[in-house]
Amino acid sequence: MSSLDVPLTLLDPEGGWINAPVHVHDLRGRPTLLYFWSELSQTNEQQLPKIKTLLDEFLPKGLQVVGVHVPMAGEDLEHALDTNDIEAIVKRMGFRHPVAVDDGSMEQAYGVNDVPTFLVYDAFGILRFRVSGEDALNVELRRILERLTGPEANTGAFAP
Repeated sequence: MSSLDVPLTLLDPEGGWINAPVHVHDLRGRPTLLYFWSELSQTNEQQLPKIKTLLDEFLPKGLQVVGVHVPMAGEDLEHALDTNDIEAIVKRMGFRHPVAVDDGSMEQAYGVNDVPTFLVYDAFGILRFRVSGEDALNVELRRILERLTGPEANTGAFAP
């Protein structure tokens, strides 16, 4: 399976949801950013304010966003599924989008090996872009979000 063959098929994480659950059928018709992060990752601690800035720019343009909090390797799963810490971070950051508290099943289903990881889907649920690691919030991610939320997004002119 190539890195662009992962379908948008949200699972029901064992840990539940913060802000509201979301189902795949709710995401059709608009571009979707699915991003994986962990409260214990130093990279994510530095990235969360940058993610907030990105979301503040693209949410008003029609981007749907789903965050997925994943357990770190070696982390106690009971702690990883405790929504209190995660919800506090989500509230502190001012995130209003749905955040799944993953037991590792979503991480595995989407082939995520590093945090942060960003997967960008078009309005038809086709994965158009995937990026991971420290430099994940890069110019190309912004460029693809601009294309998917801009005027050409609904013309059928988008090509990967």
